[in-house]
Amino acid sequence: MRDIRSDLEERANVINGQIRAAYDQFERSVQQLQCEVDARVGDLKSALDMITKFIAFENRQMGDVSSAVPNSPLVTLADRFMHVLNDVGHMSREQLIDLSVKEGFFSDAQTATQEIHPMLISMSRSELIRELPDGNFAPPTMSQAIKLRRVV
Repeated sequence: MRDIRSDLEERANVINGQIRAAYDQFERSVQQLQCEVDARVGDLKSALDMITKFIAFENRQMGDVSSAVPNSPLVTLADRFMHVLNDVGHMSREQLIDLSVKEGFFSDAQTATQEIHPMLISMSRSELIRELPDGNFAPPTMSQAIKLRRVV
């Protein structure tokens, strides 16, 4: 009978080398992704700084007239939807309409339906919320949420 211990040790060394190579490749991939994320966030922050400067310039030129958009009830309702979806998980369009009527944003469900549909589509396209295959709405995916929190 032949002693195969040296063959097994050689095989174990080869496999350890493959494990180290896989780990090194993983580390390089993580570093590359981190560099890409840092570059993208840097670009976004730069764009945000530029927009902030333009807003300040416009405010100086226009006598610092505040915009009516932040005080809009629809903006407040969109913010409320995002918070509720983050807390609850997912809701149907009908549940969101009922919520908006219940909280006094609209007087009846028909008016709410007409106003909320385009808002939900816009929020979905902006990746503030996402529409599930069953038609329900949910908070953004984890990567989208991280992106939104970094921008804010």
